[in-house]
Amino acid sequence: MKKNLISQLLCVTVFTATASAIDPGTLYRNTIPEDKNLDPAWVQSLSERGHALDAGISGSKAEDTLKYIGMPVSGIATGTVYLNGDGRLFVWDIWSAGHQGVLPNLVPPPKGYSGFRKQKGQLTPVSGSTYINPLTPEAFPPSFSQGFGLRWADGNIQQFAAADWESVEFTGTWPVATVDYADSKSPLQVELKAYSPFVPLNLQDSSIPVTVMSYTLTNTSSDTVQAELVGWLENMSNTANADTAGAFSIQPEWTSLSHACAMFMPSEKRGKRQSAPFHAKGSMTLSYLGTGERTAVNEVPGIATVIELKPGESREYTFLISWHFADLRIKMAYGPEWILEKNAYAERFEDADAVAEHVAANFDSLSSQTRAWVQTWNDSTLPQWLLDRTVVTLNTLQTANCNLLADGDGGRFWAWEGVRVCHGTCTHVWHYAQAMARLFPSLERNLREKTDYGTAQLENGVVPYRGTIKAGEGGGIAIDGQCGTVLRSYREHLISKDDTFLKNNWADIKRALEYLIDFDRNDGDFDGLLHGKQHNTLDASWYGKVHAISSLYIAALRAGEEMARRMDDREFEVLCRELYEKGSQGIEKLYNGEYYVQEEDPAHSTAIGVGEGVYIDQVIGQFWANQLGLGRLYNEAHIQSALNALWRYNFVPDVKAFRETFRKGRYYAWDGDAGLIMSSWPNGGLKDDFMNHWQYDYFNECMSGFEYQAAAHMVAEGTPELVERGLAITRAIHDRYRPQARNPYNEIECSDHYARAMSSYAVFLAVCGFNYDGPAGVIGFDPAIQADDFRAPFTAAAGWGTYSQKITPQQMQAELKINWGQVRLSRIKLNPGERPFQQVSVSLNGKKVAAELLERESGVVIALAEMIQIAQGQQLTVVLR
Repeated sequence: MKKNLISQLLCVTVFTATASAIDPGTLYRNTIPEDKNLDPAWVQSLSERGHALDAGISGSKAEDTLKYIGMPVSGIATGTVYLNGDGRLFVWDIWSAGHQGVLPNLVPPPKGYSGFRKQKGQLTPVSGSTYINPLTPEAFPPSFSQGFGLRWADGNIQQFAAADWESVEFTGTWPVATVDYADSKSPLQVELKAYSPFVPLNLQDSSIPVTVMSYTLTNTSSDTVQAELVGWLENMSNTANADTAGAFSIQPEWTSLSHACAMFMPSEKRGKRQSAPFHAKGSMTLSYLGTGERTAVNEVPGIATVIELKPGESREYTFLISWHFADLRIKMAYGPEWILEKNAYAERFEDADAVAEHVAANFDSLSSQTRAWVQTWNDSTLPQWLLDRTVVTLNTLQTANCNLLADGDGGRFWAWEGVRVCHGTCTHVWHYAQAMARLFPSLERNLREKTDYGTAQLENGVVPYRGTIKAGEGGGIAIDGQCGTVLRSYREHLISKDDTFLKNNWADIKRALEYLIDFDRNDGDFDGLLHGKQHNTLDASWYGKVHAISSLYIAALRAGEEMARRMDDREFEVLCRELYEKGSQGIEKLYNGEYYVQEEDPAHSTAIGVGEGVYIDQVIGQFWANQLGLGRLYNEAHIQSALNALWRYNFVPDVKAFRETFRKGRYYAWDGDAGLIMSSWPNGGLKDDFMNHWQYDYFNECMSGFEYQAAAHMVAEGTPELVERGLAITRAIHDRYRPQARNPYNEIECSDHYARAMSSYAVFLAVCGFNYDGPAGVIGFDPAIQADDFRAPFTAAAGWGTYSQKITPQQMQAELKINWGQVRLSRIKLNPGERPFQQVSVSLNGKKVAAELLERESGVVIALAEMIQIAQGQQLTVVLR
């Protein structure tokens, strides 16, 4: 009888309070199986090397896996340009219009969908429309003509697009994509390398408004081949009287075709609110790095260069498309008002021609550095799928989600949560992200100094969670975001080369933490846990003792203790320590024997929360502690039990049955997709009135930023079971974004390229067991997999390179090779496992370095006699015997 009732419920449109007469715990247990029944071959693949993300078409083109690919190939904070899987460029959100403006992408909701935020009955990007129906060049073609191809002697143009070639293969090694073209009727094979210059730690060279299209042509025939390589670019202006011919120029080493562009975006009405119309003026330039000539393709102006290749000969030809739109339209507050700012790149470059000139003059350096990073990142023993998935989310920096606002001092970083949705570099979203801090730490320091502790912070220490919005203006404080800001501040110190950042910002960091301490004190018991109204990232205020938020608070106290110690602020250090110890003990009252729960406040019995549910962020403070090397925050066994409970009760191998039962929530996982559900109530405790709350929708969703947080934590715990489960959750996300189904380069949560997804990098760091303290000159590695033969990339404060280690019964040899910049070191932390090595030898490029071997609880420390600097091209070798 019970089974029959459940079967009936699977068919209902909405999970309502009436349906909750059936025990919700039973429903969760029946739709989230404890036995995950995972394919053994799939599990084995979690740790196999594999190959880079690929897709392609051939022959009949029946299996086209290229169409959904949209890899950003624009500079950081310069707008969005997508490269399709077949090498075409599309989207072109470079003039502050956004998907919400010119690319609405409205799609019908799934049958029975009862989620929120629909427009005229259709789903918008906010509700996951681009997950269900990804952007493609066919569905969203550019409003102007642009492309590249071969012009043969008969005048026919063979475009670099799937329709014109028998075989097209895409290989993604973001930030560089490779597209290979071949055709039995063509004497040429073509390889495209597409990218925008991208050099970690070097923001200036990585934030240029340009896309590079480098074509290598190879003559596979026995005869000399002659043809023309052409590129064309129409004026993208959408106003009258645009100059359609453009300005053509031949320089000593490059040729250009420039357009002066004028764009107009009408006012946008949302409900009763209406924005002002937006006018944008700028320029775009098509350039060829060599001598070309003016041409036209279907009456669109372009550049042509003659090619002549002997049998077997190969040659590379490079085009650039650069752009320049000084005005930037952003939203600084709630309501209809949009304001005009200036793009920081407009302070560096006068127009698109100046951008092209700069890239042409520095192309060898920009190209070689970019390719060196790609080589470094992929030169690893780690699974390629893991390398791809954990770093690719950083491409949100290359989209219209992120901006650098002109301020005369390098720019002020400002971002949305997702493209054109939820403004203000929101603290309770962005604190999950780890990738930007590790690869471009200057942007995180910029955000702390110019926004969080600059324009935003209030006198009482509050950092309003939407940056420029003050308390009382719809912004105010998000407690989890406030904790995250303190934690990020300690991270920014650790990723710096010295203590300048901490010294300059300590007073403001301390005020931010003091607000939380006062929040604790005002509850009356001053117990290291937070009570009262706690607004958080699920857009609601929870009450009582909230396991997740108190976990973050405990981590923030530990970080505060460490920062106070380094600043010689003894009184504050002691206060943080005392409160941390109270919280570390007190939070155990929220442990129910299997996982942590929220102790709800009876005075706010109708407030939304998770109560007795199994919540994805329940031990998030320890996730942060792992990122910062803060050690164990509280009970190890209980934390591991809580993570195992997440796997048991929240991981769904196929969300189909779950979503057919629990209809509410947006679709970021589809039939056949696996994922970690935000919250479940397998043991009861889900209140009927929660189901009627619009924020209950969130609990039924798979949001990758949260999933990565839990996965990274599982891997960092280091037990074989949890490591495998953390990898499985990460791989489930990777599989959801397979090119056969959707865009692998656009992780979605409340719009495209959502910032929280950058927590993926935490999984990579956990797999490497990476530990770093730049000012102290300490680096460490403790791989969670493949420890006996391990190689992976790493970044430090001022350099990046490759770390490798090999362990045998006789010795452990570890090497640090610097491929860019330099790295200062005084100590190296390693874990040789159970091997009782007693001696150490260290050399830098073959020259002995004095060092001492120190034992610690989980491995060894190699203490160098003095601080050393490893320069680009040098290698440090450590041998333990």
